Amino acid sequence: MRNEEHKNPKILIVGIHGEYQPWIEIFQNGQCQTWMTDSENTKIVNAFGSPIRPSFRSIDEKIYYLRWSNNRLIAYGSLLVEAAIKFTLPFDRLRPKVNYRKNENLGDIWRIELCDSLMLQGVKNLAVFRNALNYDFDFLVTTITSSYLNIQALEEYLSVITSPRFVGGRIEQSGSLTYQQGSFRVYSRDVVCDLVKNSKRYRHWKIEDIAMGNLTSLFVHKVTSMPNRTLQTAQDVDSLTEEDLRSTISYRCKATENGKRIDSKIMGLLHSRILSIQ
Repeated sequence: MRNEEHKNPKILIVGIHGEYQPWIEIFQNGQCQTWMTDSENTKIVNAFGSPIRPSFRSIDEKIYYLRWSNNRLIAYGSLLVEAAIKFTLPFDRLRPKVNYRKNENLGDIWRIELCDSLMLQGVKNLAVFRNALNYDFDFLVTTITSSYLNIQALEEYLSVITSPRFVGGRIEQSGSLTYQQGSFRVYSRDVVCDLVKNSKRYRHWKIEDIAMGNLTSLFVHKVTSMPNRTLQTAQDVDSLTEEDLRSTISYRCKATENGKRIDSKIMGLLHSRILSIQ
């Protein structure tokens, strides 16, 4: 990919979001106010689909979250219905355009010309990969609204990766498949090229994380776990040691208070702690 003398790889980070609450509040008051600042070697962009009507969004969410039902019959039944729909329809032919827009509330964004339905996550993510190849980068990082990335730790980690075909991030296991969880994924450019070239082999009828893991496994057999943590309370932030703060790259914020997401508050507390040791 590059020779060992090159110690400062170019990194492209794409935040993939939905233009809905509470995610917009977390994006604006959490991510944009803390870690989302370009550095000399890292560029950050944010991608949004085209939001759908609240009534359709409500139905979309209800159908999607049936898969997490405690009733196994309902959970598996919903997955089978979704799989049947996606297997029947030509999702692999969808190639939504990505336009560069300046949005009054969101700033400069990639607008993916696709209705932002949870059923179309795979199509949306593949559009991000295709558009990313218009940029000059050594590594592509994709993340989501509830994530905080330590840019300095990320740059230091990737500066020593010299071998080609690198895939890493927050790692999960499903049977024999090792795959990246959607909150934090890292790919070297050569892998992104393979994913785009072979995007028709993406199995849209599977859960997005699994489908992307299956596609990636066709080209890469080693997936590297990179330092990451989950933060659910302010106490979790307070308990982090200085070494934790220096080495952890990705934090998944999943905090609630009185039934509301307070990820932006957690990001602010975390950001203050990281700045205090730099």
